[in-house]
Amino acid sequence: MRWLLLLALLAGGLYPAAGAWAGRPQAPVAQGSGVTAFDLIIAMNTLRVSYGLPALIEDPIINAIAQGTAEIMAANQMSSHIGDVRGRLAAAGYGGGATVWATENFAVGDYSIDEIMQIWSDEAHMLPAVIPAYCNVGAGVATSANGRTYYVLQAAYTSDKACGEYTSVGGTAGSTNPPGGSTGVSQIIVPVKIATPDADGKIFHVVEAGQSFWSIAIAYKITIRDIETWNNISRDSKLLIGQRLFIPGSNTEGYATPTPVGMILTSTPDPDGKVVHTVQAYQTLTTIAQAYGVTINTILALNGLQVDWPLLIEQKLIIDPGSATPSPTPRPLTPIEKLTPESDGKYYHTVSSGETLSWIAGYYGVSLSDLMSWNGLTGSSILLPEQKLLLQVTPPATETATPGPPTRTATATRPPATLTPSPSPRPPSSSPTAAAEAPAAAPGSTIVWLVIIGLVIGGSLLVVGFGRKKM
Repeated sequence: MRWLLLLALLAGGLYPAAGAWAGRPQAPVAQGSGVTAFDLIIAMNTLRVSYGLPALIEDPIINAIAQGTAEIMAANQMSSHIGDVRGRLAAAGYGGGATVWATENFAVGDYSIDEIMQIWSDEAHMLPAVIPAYCNVGAGVATSANGRTYYVLQAAYTSDKACGEYTSVGGTAGSTNPPGGSTGVSQIIVPVKIATPDADGKIFHVVEAGQSFWSIAIAYKITIRDIETWNNISRDSKLLIGQRLFIPGSNTEGYATPTPVGMILTSTPDPDGKVVHTVQAYQTLTTIAQAYGVTINTILALNGLQVDWPLLIEQKLIIDPGSATPSPTPRPLTPIEKLTPESDGKYYHTVSSGETLSWIAGYYGVSLSDLMSWNGLTGSSILLPEQKLLLQVTPPATETATPGPPTRTATATRPPATLTPSPSPRPPSSSPTAAAEAPAAAPGSTIVWLVIIGLVIGGSLLVVGFGRKKM
């Protein structure tokens, strides 16, 4: 019976846990704004065609490297480029051994295609759209554990073949199909011709073959959201050839015209002289700095930013702190400073999928040869996910407050000797300190002790006497 009761208790304790586990929903996969890698390629090609250049040709190797880059950046929640994009493309086989030239754009957040292309509207990110030499393109999208989406686009060309002559293994010359297969979307990109206002001053655009929401929005310097709102349609619906779209403008009642490209409306200082700028669409660090007559480094320092961090629409930037002293922004930790020693007191890096020895060495700022030497590896060694690599580095000490000088404690000063002879000291009967430590016995305590001793002796005699009588 005892064993049956024990088994019943165990079963009752395990059942709720098993039921909770079976009924636990799977962790949902984080979803971004819905922008795909193919959307990035189409948007960049649309922008490129608007500059009179041929569209970039999608390449499978670049697609794979761009997707791997997005996944590595998402896994490590990075805020800067991995680096050496041309070297990584060449190592993967792009160019077939020829010299490779490449550029990379990335953005981090939950953005629409409008916002991503606005982030990439500065000079450094416009290279794929304005440099005629770029020929091939690829893109990737990945979401990190904290829900932020990483968008990566890479463009490249080789040194020995004209655009369209070189084709990577697995690719087709001239192909611009999206990663994972064709979407059925037309790859023909037709530059948008700006429509003239009608007699009432309103602008209606007539959709032509190959035009998209994004290309029309670029041409008229508005957003896709504007087209949706003012035409009561969704970007998910397919545009039809001949469809008329109303284009809102500065004379449209209830429409706030976005700031034109390159135009910055400067903010006025507050009573303390502080100047704060609100970022608008198509604005960049370069144009904002030029408008206010300050350096980019000044804006970065006042706002605790880094040069490769993207600006956000409606983001507040301190241009001039005025008379108020800005509070210092803590410096972000370097990868080495983020390391935590393991039980053996040493530092290790856990390999994630897609990481290479050269990338890990660059991430921690150590030489590739040192990294291989510390772990007994060679250039042909294969890294495995979750593999631990020893890092013989010493993280710099974290900044701590320096204690101020010790406070001086007043010391007793001996009075100066006088010429008057002092009387010979008489030995005291008791030391004041000793009196405090051992108080003198009260007169009554002696009597108490005598009574106790008497009782003890008397009791002993009675015991002895009683014992003799029994004998």
